[in-house]
Amino acid sequence: MSGCLEREAVVIETRGDQARVHADRPAACGACKARGACGAQLLDRHRGARGVWVRNAIGAHAGEAVVVSVPTGALLGGALAVYLLPLAGLLGGALLADAGLGAGTPGTVASAAAGLVAGLLAARRLLQRRRSPTGQLSLRRPGSA
Repeated sequence: MSGCLEREAVVIETRGDQARVHADRPAACGACKARGACGAQLLDRHRGARGVWVRNAIGAHAGEAVVVSVPTGALLGGALAVYLLPLAGLLGGALLADAGLGAGTPGTVASAAAGLVAGLLAARRLLQRRRSPTGQLSLRRPGSA
């Protein structure tokens, strides 16, 4: 699929038209300089069950190798919401308090913090309104286009 990010994975189990798939972290993770500070490491530490549930349109069975695809637009849209909305709230709150209200340093800091929280809540609400992230994933067999 063009316009998608893809990753090889293995089907762990199936239930009806759903399959739970798991993709191992790349070998490069062991040599990465981040050493556990990246998102992949944090997710591995805090998620309960291995894998993610995906619609199994290809009828894959447990133990089968598959390729999981996510549209780049979905990934980029989520990243923009998670990173830019809180940043915009932080800067907007600080600028409003400093320039617009003349609040001084403590007021600017408090307003920046309130803007950050507002941006985080806006990002959360926006992402909850969007379709489930796992609903945007698709499966295909390796070697098929």
